[in-house]
Amino acid sequence: MGAALLALGAGAALLGASCDLSFRCRGPGCPEPSTGTCPWHCAETVWDGTSSSVEGFSNADVFAVWVGSPREAPDCESSNYFHARDYYQEPKSIDRCPRCIAEPRTEELYESVALRTGGHCGDDTYADAPVVGAFVVPAGWDGSCVSQRSDVFPAPENVDFAMASGESAAWDCRASLSLEDVDALWGKVVRTCRRFWHLDQDCEDIDALCIPEMAPGFRECLEYRGDDELQACPRSHPELVQAHIDVSGCTRCETNGISASAERKWMITFYADEQCTQPMPSIDTWGDGRCIDLPPGASPRSVSATLTVESLAECVSRGGEQEGELGPGDLVSFCCRPPA
Repeated sequence: MGAALLALGAGAALLGASCDLSFRCRGPGCPEPSTGTCPWHCAETVWDGTSSSVEGFSNADVFAVWVGSPREAPDCESSNYFHARDYYQEPKSIDRCPRCIAEPRTEELYESVALRTGGHCGDDTYADAPVVGAFVVPAGWDGSCVSQRSDVFPAPENVDFAMASGESAAWDCRASLSLEDVDALWGKVVRTCRRFWHLDQDCEDIDALCIPEMAPGFRECLEYRGDDELQACPRSHPELVQAHIDVSGCTRCETNGISASAERKWMITFYADEQCTQPMPSIDTWGDGRCIDLPPGASPRSVSATLTVESLAECVSRGGEQEGELGPGDLVSFCCRPPA
């Protein structure tokens, strides 16, 4: 029971095989797709050497996965990803439910700042205005200067307004399991992280997602969602990683409402240069740092943000209580490429 649930798929030795060009080229030896609207790289698409479609797998179910000691688990945001979920390996003595902890969030987790033309924040035209580009902000952006921009061709030289969007931007609380309890119950944690570029057109041409590079120790994985038991991983993702969802017999850990909401204010500033030294005039039309009107003919080259936290939310946890017989929960399977 204590043995690691990390194993190699049967096709691992075939990684060096050449592409079968009878279908769209995928895998080792195939040409890299052109770059342009993808600021990172195209995820490896599933293939088994004869077909680009493998039952139970979708190219949209790609994760960055890290496996190791719970106390050494890296933060997803430090690797330019957003945290998806934790799973668990090597159960120890499952004699209790891990405590549930609720904490207030202070960051906005902005994913991008999109540049639009042909509309304004102050009227109904903003909803239909096309996106012509976006600044590529890091996960957990602290507001420092960002100049990396992904443009939808042609490059935006006449931006009317910008909209900031992000992952879970409206949530004021987060729920998590006690690290002390997780470390006592499990030998390893399987941390899954997700992020992809919504404006990508390059990777889409090969049915792939545009994702950030894998940080050291992370591996690119596809979650298996088939109805039947997984027999072997496909050649494109040969390493099998299995982990338990949770401790069965425990109520789900979550936040039970908010007794007082957080008060935060973002101020986003655009600049005419790439070093954030030449601020451009703008109007925060919505007053919350999410839709900013720019002057005619604007072509912002960088962006920064300032966050003012007036008050944190008061969060209440719920769950983590025993309601049945305790034991390792159901297994989930990932098929992965080797760690970075």
